[in-house]
Amino acid sequence: MPDLTTTYLGLQLRNPLVASASPLSKKVDTVRRLEDAGAAAVVMYSLFEEQITHESQELMVDHQIRYVAWKMRVLPRW
Repeated sequence: MPDLTTTYLGLQLRNPLVASASPLSKKVDTVRRLEDAGAAAVVMYSLFEEQITHESQELMVDHQIRYVAWKMRVLPRW
């Protein structure tokens, strides 16, 4: 078998097959399947600052709602 090792962005890869960012790179299970299929590297699916900010705000609102409900004795303390 021929030697397909290569270097990309300073990383030593066993072959030049790099899976691009796609829905397949969203979950660890599918990334492992890509590796099992021969991919030497995977470009991970990107998160944008807006997504992180939005999710953070949703968590904060949820926390505030739970706190008010607890203070009103609607929910037990978590």
